Amino acid sequence: MDLEYKDLSKLTNEKLFETFKSKSEGISPDRAKRLLKENGKNLAKKRINKKWYQFLIESFNDKFIFILILLAVINFLLSDKLGTVIIVAIAIISSLIKYIQNYSVYKFNKTLETRIYSKAIVIRDGKEQVIKAENLVIGDIVKLNAGTLIPADLRLIETKDLFINQSSFSGESLPIEKTIEYNETDDIFEIKNICYMGSNVISGSGTGIIIKAGENTYLGKMNKKTNVQKTKTSFDEGIDKITTLLINYMVIVCLLVFLVYGIIRHDFLEATLFALSVAVGITPSMLPMIINVNLTRGTKVLSQKKTLVKNIDSIQNLGAIDILCTDKTGTLTEDRIVLQKYININDRDDEKVLNAAYLNSYFGTGIKNLVDKAIVDYAKKNNIDSIKDQYKKIDEIPFDYERKLMSVVIEDKEKRYKMLTKGTTEQILTVCTKVKSKGKTLHLDSKIKKKIIGIEEKYAKKGMQVISIAEKNHTSGDKIYGVDDERNMTFIGIIAFLDPPKEDVKETLNSLKEIGIQTKVLTGDNAFSTKLLSETVGLDNSIILTGNEVDKLTDKQLQRKIEKITIFARLNPFQKERVVKAFRENGHTVAYLGDGVNDSPSLKVADVGISVDTASDVAKESSDIILLEKDLRVVYQGVIEGRKVYGNITKYLKMALSSDFGDVFSIVIASLFLPFLPLLPIQMLLQDFLYDISQIAIPYDNVDKEFLVKPKKWNTKDLSRFMNIMGMASSVIDICAFVIFWFILGYNASNPAGFQTAWFVECLISETMIIYFVRSSKSILKSQPDIRLVLGTLITIIGTILTPILLHNIKTFNFIVLPNYYYLYVILLLVLYSAIVLLVKKHYIKKYGEWL
Repeated sequence: MDLEYKDLSKLTNEKLFETFKSKSEGISPDRAKRLLKENGKNLAKKRINKKWYQFLIESFNDKFIFILILLAVINFLLSDKLGTVIIVAIAIISSLIKYIQNYSVYKFNKTLETRIYSKAIVIRDGKEQVIKAENLVIGDIVKLNAGTLIPADLRLIETKDLFINQSSFSGESLPIEKTIEYNETDDIFEIKNICYMGSNVISGSGTGIIIKAGENTYLGKMNKKTNVQKTKTSFDEGIDKITTLLINYMVIVCLLVFLVYGIIRHDFLEATLFALSVAVGITPSMLPMIINVNLTRGTKVLSQKKTLVKNIDSIQNLGAIDILCTDKTGTLTEDRIVLQKYININDRDDEKVLNAAYLNSYFGTGIKNLVDKAIVDYAKKNNIDSIKDQYKKIDEIPFDYERKLMSVVIEDKEKRYKMLTKGTTEQILTVCTKVKSKGKTLHLDSKIKKKIIGIEEKYAKKGMQVISIAEKNHTSGDKIYGVDDERNMTFIGIIAFLDPPKEDVKETLNSLKEIGIQTKVLTGDNAFSTKLLSETVGLDNSIILTGNEVDKLTDKQLQRKIEKITIFARLNPFQKERVVKAFRENGHTVAYLGDGVNDSPSLKVADVGISVDTASDVAKESSDIILLEKDLRVVYQGVIEGRKVYGNITKYLKMALSSDFGDVFSIVIASLFLPFLPLLPIQMLLQDFLYDISQIAIPYDNVDKEFLVKPKKWNTKDLSRFMNIMGMASSVIDICAFVIFWFILGYNASNPAGFQTAWFVECLISETMIIYFVRSSKSILKSQPDIRLVLGTLITIIGTILTPILLHNIKTFNFIVLPNYYYLYVILLLVLYSAIVLLVKKHYIKKYGEWL
């Protein structure tokens, strides 16, 4: 593979075009269509498209189903055909429920995939066009600009100050310069004229021909060889801890049950089946489905609110955030930058300044930012855009975030050459030695510099964004221009823009604050305009930390300082990343909202990276969530939805774990004293099946407003504590039930079927009703459940009462028809259970401060 890349790097452009049957004008659309059909999509990792029947088969791959099938086989061998049919029917219905839920989740996520994709600029038949990167083919000619993701493995045929970030391959965080020149090296990542899929353009521009696409790229082959594991979130780790706890608990209980019935009672077959049934009973088998349905429901809700979720797990993380870091443009402001002033160093309007700014923005080939668009739009509206016809572009020095400058070299009708440079006033002054004033060129001394800075501050304090323009005359257009030419320039003026704050942004920021989220502004703009804006929108600006000040602090010093700071100004990408990391090190869960190339590092290190649909490819690739509209209200809605997801998953876990713990504790106690099984294996499996029906609607339940006002982080300790306390409360009722069944109703050693049926009904009804105590810290009268949850509960309770009646004639199930007065005792037990739970809830909330 190394030799292959090295050989391709040696080829001349002519030989390269011949090898891949292409040319500088690109391949034809027909050839592209044919190659796409032959070789497939340009995807480093092939999308897995599963058929409906695969989900159907997988739905049967469940320990609950396996035990039911085992019981069905035993019943069949015992010639109990009706019992066998019923057991098989239960297995099929249970599998179909899981199939319907999981397949619907899959279909929705596949639909979502089609809405999230990267784009590429390709040349075909001499025409530039923007297409999905996945539709690129071998031999395509691709254009590269700052912010572009490298869409396939490319051999470069044209470059201009092209710097690439390929840290994902080489581990080198610094940008690597790429050129069209061949260089002798044994390291394929040091080959100057080849770019690899998955890296991205930091600055400059270039053109390349695709030499490898899809799974044949270096990234594609690496994906095949390695099993890349995603970093576990606190939610994943919490689930793992609970699973480990349950497995350990299950092993101990199952061994205990097996020993009691196997050794003491010498019935190893019954002991094995009962132990397996207990294992199924204490396992929250619906957990994967509950989590998936919850997350997918959240994704669906957010998609209706102009939000696309790339990483479905990020919804739960979004609910946990307590800090939102964002730029100000488009989030706090209208994202409609309008040119306001074009002035010289004497603070007078000067059309020469406007002309220079327009020519620079018009001839620039990089990503057109809001400033460029504002300048070009202003020129068109005021009919000065025709000036471009007097010039032609000779060269360009693209923008990058280190020097914060962008230059173009142009030639006029009289063959005179001029470089026009724009950038921050601070950076422009560092490359200038002269200044234009009243038609004269003067030496740029400290006094004039101070005057220029004063003008900049004047407009910045009015809330305007300010940049400066410089020029330099050249004698030749033949040379290749570079960064070294940006020196000894002449300062000609200042351009000022206004981007007004959004009307409702103050209200939105207050709404975020009310739900426990601090908004931090991380911007590259100057401190003065940022300070004025923050005052307007109600953010604290008593202390503003600038990028230069960030660089002077160690990581520990930065962590201590940032807690009381809301505004961070004049930050470069690496300083933004440091601030985000510092907040995380301080224990915060951080979301970062950004849309530029410079936001990519911060998007990756944040707990939740949020970008917008109009963002650079690099920003979108680095993000977890994509907003179709850059609006903080959408982020607020996403946070609320994330907390609802967390709330409903927590409801299920607390309900399932506490009831399972209570059941097993009761079974162990009953096993020590009863001369028969408290429940037959088939009865336990029937319970599990009916109980699952009541849980299906949990993802759709309402969540209390009080629950949504605080960030929610995974708390395994609280889950374990809740399971023990509520499980014991449940067992107290079971023991009371045992006493009533044995001594009052006469379901004792002479009537084990009566005892088993009575506990089957009472246990399942009380388990089902527990959701109404767990789902909210408030009473059911003050916190209304979703109607679907109520219906699921009713179906389970009715099914519980009818099951013994319908199956009492089938020996396998060993049910009896319970007398009507039995249900009076059930009601009594439920009242007692409710009183105990309410008492426990009151004490629990008082001691631990929360219920869910």
